[in-house]
Amino acid sequence: MGSIQRPNAVNQSTYSKSQLNTIRIYKDRASYDYTAVHSVFASTFVSHVAFITSDEDGTPTPMNLPMTAVLGYYDPEDPIPDDDGTEAQYCRQQEDFNRPMDVYLHGNAAMMLRRAVTHNGAVKVCLTSTKVDGVVLHFTPNGHSLNYRSAVIHGTAEMVTSQQEKEYAMHMLTNHMIRRRWSSVSKVSPQAMKSVQIVKVVVRSASAKIRAKNMGIAKPAELGTRDDVYTGVIPLYEVLGEPIDSGYFPERPVQPHLEHWIAERNQTQKDYAVSAAQLSEEDVEQIRRSRNPEIGKS
Repeated sequence: MGSIQRPNAVNQSTYSKSQLNTIRIYKDRASYDYTAVHSVFASTFVSHVAFITSDEDGTPTPMNLPMTAVLGYYDPEDPIPDDDGTEAQYCRQQEDFNRPMDVYLHGNAAMMLRRAVTHNGAVKVCLTSTKVDGVVLHFTPNGHSLNYRSAVIHGTAEMVTSQQEKEYAMHMLTNHMIRRRWSSVSKVSPQAMKSVQIVKVVVRSASAKIRAKNMGIAKPAELGTRDDVYTGVIPLYEVLGEPIDSGYFPERPVQPHLEHWIAERNQTQKDYAVSAAQLSEEDVEQIRRSRNPEIGKS
């Protein structure tokens, strides 16, 4: 099977809207921006891929599997150096999300998708990834919500057959887990690399949906009758803990790049969740006016 070609982009920064990817509910939360969509996948360790396969009776059956997924732009003319390069080179090659990209999948669950690809040829898939950034507390049960970043990608899956692209995908997948980890550990043996199975998804369309605000404006009827109800947002973010050694060489210290990455990621996750929960100036003014109707009257 020949390699599936990445479709031409409508412009240099967004996915074109189609019936498949258009957000229809809470349209103000929608984004088709490359960076918005891709950064959601970049910030999550596990994504889910859905596709149609056949059960033991040959009946079409939907599957939805958790996998490690990373976005990449493979260019054999611009290989990633084994030492990950300078910081500028690293950002350009591995963290530039403002461009069309493919998705690389790896994990034991990928074997089931590989069988579907081998049996059916190109397989249409749908990938999803979500970060929850806060719990939104309202006066009434139906007003509760979440702050979140979610993204959906529709694409076509194929197996990666090129040894060079396999190594590129493994490089990206490793650094997706821990920044610059590829260049901080021993190399993968050529024999082990031969057995690696990588699925590539050529992206056809995508969109993101993001809620990043406080509770918002409540209607007078929603304030309720109780005088002890707390409202607002509880920020929610992942925290990487202190490393626990494997037992093989307990005398070895934690590598500096790990300490830096843990601290930086923890701070970034917290800063975003707390920032997303802040009241906007517009909300502050509207709440002030709603609680004091006399404000603004002549």
